[in-house]
Amino acid sequence: MSALRMVRAEDLEESRLAEVDQEFMDYFGPDWARWRPWQQEQYIAAIERVHAEFAPQQRQVAA
Repeated sequence: MSALRMVRAEDLEESRLAEVDQEFMDYFGPDWARWRPWQQEQYIAAIERVHAEFAPQQRQVAA
């Protein structure tokens, strides 16, 4: 029997953001100031994608 555990969406988002941070630090190093502009842009885009994934969905209401 598997144990189910409730997980808040905020916890999942924070976990995914930490993964993105680690991935980029592994690739480009921990010193943000030394990253090239394109590296910073990729990082910011990755963070925005995570936030968008967990953002509340807007529903269209038929008029």
